[in-house]
Amino acid sequence: MFFYHYLHWEDIFPQFENMVYYSPGRTTTYPSEVVEEGIRYHFLGGGNEVGNVGCIIEDKTQSRLLIDYGLAPTDPPRYPQESPFVSDAIITHSHVDHLGMVPWLHASHQTNLHATSLTSSISEIMWRDCYKISRIEGYPLAWDKRDLEEAMYAWKTQKFNNWNEHESWKWKLHRAGHIPGASMVEIETPSHKILHTGDFDTRDSQLVKGAKPISADILFVEGTYGGRNHVDKKEEEKRLIQKTLEIVDKGGTVIIPSFAQGRGQDVLMTLYKSGLDFEIHYDGMGKRLTQIMLDHSEFLKDPQTLKEAFASAHKVSSKSDKKKALEGDVIITTSGMLDGGPSLWYLNRLRHDSKNAVFLVGYQAEGSGGHHLLNEGRVPIYGNMAKITNQIERFDLSTHAGHDEIVTFVKNCNPEHAIIFHTDPTEARPPLEKALTDLNIEVHSPENGKSYNIY
Repeated sequence: MFFYHYLHWEDIFPQFENMVYYSPGRTTTYPSEVVEEGIRYHFLGGGNEVGNVGCIIEDKTQSRLLIDYGLAPTDPPRYPQESPFVSDAIITHSHVDHLGMVPWLHASHQTNLHATSLTSSISEIMWRDCYKISRIEGYPLAWDKRDLEEAMYAWKTQKFNNWNEHESWKWKLHRAGHIPGASMVEIETPSHKILHTGDFDTRDSQLVKGAKPISADILFVEGTYGGRNHVDKKEEEKRLIQKTLEIVDKGGTVIIPSFAQGRGQDVLMTLYKSGLDFEIHYDGMGKRLTQIMLDHSEFLKDPQTLKEAFASAHKVSSKSDKKKALEGDVIITTSGMLDGGPSLWYLNRLRHDSKNAVFLVGYQAEGSGGHHLLNEGRVPIYGNMAKITNQIERFDLSTHAGHDEIVTFVKNCNPEHAIIFHTDPTEARPPLEKALTDLNIEVHSPENGKSYNIY
């Protein structure tokens, strides 16, 4: 389905004039010259942006790995540059900005896909959701359902701390924190020891234990929160419980739009562990993903508490369930940015009563419904900008490492070279560059589509 080569989508959809057009083997920016010395790395995406991640690493033995191959679910989406041939790719976790383009990768190159069993199990749901949204929004994808289904057979699942041979290299996965199943990748080449963090967090969350530093010569480190520190997570969880209690005591209902992976489960466990008898209704994709997490309990910090919290919540599965949820205390539902899903259905019915509240517990991208709510007090609902009279609260429950956590982690890995990726190049990366340079580390700030060598 490589229709990009034949159709001029920018004429049909003007908003796609900056899209990457895929024509396998013809449009890749990756150099054809062999690596003569050291390590070459090349970001297809995610080098000087948040999300959209794909990074190729290669050495003079012509051993080569691709780490992640996602797309950024912005409006319109951003796509990575075309990948050259890779026999093997390692997918760090199951967010779409890290695996959204993997079906194309396998269809084009028959690439073997490596990840934890939980990441591989969730991938199909994420890909099908991505495909559905592309059809609804009218955005073209470089892969179709057949590519998706064939990619499911390409997974080779890996356990943490088990070495795998790859040509002249060996590699293994380590816990990354962030979300269940998320991995860091350690690679040993004949000349260098490499660590790629993927998305990571050194702090424990309700769901997972934090990442631990690994000694490395070359460190690829996520820099999403460069220059910004998080508030104390335990204090923020206490504030979430207290604010929920205040709304419920006054007869209101709290809508908590939450990401299906990680955030919804974190919130559910936080409220359950409070010991307060909240009537919680759980809707959206998070229900299915929670069950998959429980089926892979080895990736959870406290699977028993998640099991109990999930059992105690009212799972919404019908229209009558939705109506009952409107009378409950708390509704946890997708989408986390108020860009669709059940969250808009509930908000449209509860938005007129100031006793009710909306708690935003995740990142709100510019242009998202949540971003509009924070800045304008309005949300696009079914084509109209609807005024929201509810109380609005925002909570920092991020599972990305903050600035200080990143710097401490890098210091303890003790690398000679640090490559900062998955970061805003103007706001987040400069403070990290300075902090890491002050540690006498050679800092690299890559751009997408360019190759760099480390000797």
